Amino acid sequence: MRKLLSAFAVLVASAASGWSAEHGNPQLGAAQADTWCASCHLIGTDDSQTALADAPPFTEIAKTMNEARRQELALWLTQPHAAMPDLSLTQQEIADLLAYIDSLAPKIDP
Repeated sequence: MRKLLSAFAVLVASAASGWSAEHGNPQLGAAQADTWCASCHLIGTDDSQTALADAPPFTEIAKTMNEARRQELALWLTQPHAAMPDLSLTQQEIADLLAYIDSLAPKIDP
């Protein structure tokens, strides 16, 4: 049921999306994170979720996000790793996932 809801959220967000492939869509990325990442990572700001000890929370990754880090993560997500399943993500899915992670960064008021 959870995957069905996530797939529905992806379809709805795709239809409503005005984001370009270059920047990614954080709503689509959130649905992807819920489907593919939530079993290991803390993917949001909900403290009630549990995660594996060696899987960094997305909020911690977001704190380090800059253009160089984004490129590093995009490349890293294209390669299979022993610690993570081979997700075979498309470039668009990676952009969406990184846009979601970036949306979790603390906002600084001017």
